Amino acid sequence: MITAISNSIIKDVNISELKDLPPELIGNMGNLITIFKTVGIIFIIYLIFLIVSSIMAIIRNKRIKKIYEKVNEINDKLDILLKKNKKNKK
Repeated sequence: MITAISNSIIKDVNISELKDLPPELIGNMGNLITIFKTVGIIFIIYLIFLIVSSIMAIIRNKRIKKIYEKVNEINDKLDILLKKNKKNKK
């Protein structure tokens, strides 16, 4: 649908009309195109940054989960040792 709309818009614009535009306006269009290219490049770099930071966050969370499990295991072992110590003291 969008392609059909854009094709109809392109067909409605004559190339001769574009040639009749003042050079100042065409020069400003060049600057506008340059700005759009720059924004596009910045957006692509930002997307790459988001993807990399998401991957790093996933890896970091996996490591944190492993450490959490080890700490809980150590805590359980300490609880068992403390219970044995209390029984021996009585």
